[in-house]
Amino acid sequence: MVTDYLCPNCKGHLLLSDHLILTVRHETDSAMLLLMNPEVGNYQTMHHHSHKIVDGQKFSFFCPLCHHELSSDLNENLVMVLMKDDKGKMFELHFSRIAGQKSTYKIMGKEVQTFGIDAPHYLDFIHLIDMS
Repeated sequence: MVTDYLCPNCKGHLLLSDHLILTVRHETDSAMLLLMNPEVGNYQTMHHHSHKIVDGQKFSFFCPLCHHELSSDLNENLVMVLMKDDKGKMFELHFSRIAGQKSTYKIMGKEVQTFGIDAPHYLDFIHLIDMS
């Protein structure tokens, strides 16, 4: 299945080769590029070795093209990008901005699919029903 990821602000493509590419910043560090596995529910990432990511750190995520902050309107601890599947369907993909937390929500209308061991943590906060 071919999937693409887009910035909700500029609609720029965030997928290059096998990586979702985002700019992230922790309050005590400079910005860095974060390469994420584009498979929903796969939490592997890569970043430059000069930066250290510690579980529990909260990061701000930005579009690397227009620099728009990719915050979710569902919860302050979530990030949102657009996801387009191989049939042209568009979804909102919300995921945790907290390092080490595995929670992702694929949303289209009232349909919600959850991924990750920590996904139930935010369901009460965002008032969504798990439809997976």
